[in-house]
Amino acid sequence: MGLKRHRAMLVVATGGVAIALAGCHGGPQARADTVAVLGTPFGMAGGQQVSIGDASVRLRFIDVLEDSRCPADVECFWTGQARIAVSVVQDPEPAMTLEFNTNPAPGQNRQTIQTGDYELTLQRLDPYPRTPDEVPALEDYVATMVVRRAD
Repeated sequence: MGLKRHRAMLVVATGGVAIALAGCHGGPQARADTVAVLGTPFGMAGGQQVSIGDASVRLRFIDVLEDSRCPADVECFWTGQARIAVSVVQDPEPAMTLEFNTNPAPGQNRQTIQTGDYELTLQRLDPYPRTPDEVPALEDYVATMVVRRAD
């Protein structure tokens, strides 16, 4: 066997081991995926993927972009907002990232988004902050959502 072929096999073998090890990490994407029912609210933890039964839609809660909601133990002049990113795949289309925003101000609130044949609604985001110093990890957040067929 030539030297070039040995190097190529080593690169392929090394790459395969790296991919296998990457799949075993304990980060947010390691959370068990689940199936939800169309039209019924469901909880989706940070990093978790949810497939919608009876629909060709998959969601993954990929990030908390901002959580400036007024903590429960603090008096605030502004209610604040939470912004999250959710990856949506509606087969056979490629994945797209949607940003949900709980800001109650007109023109800022984006808790319901229509994409393709479906309407996705963020009903709530937990945990609600208790103190300004409390910053949960992504996997500690749970987005309560509902997916419906668009009218």
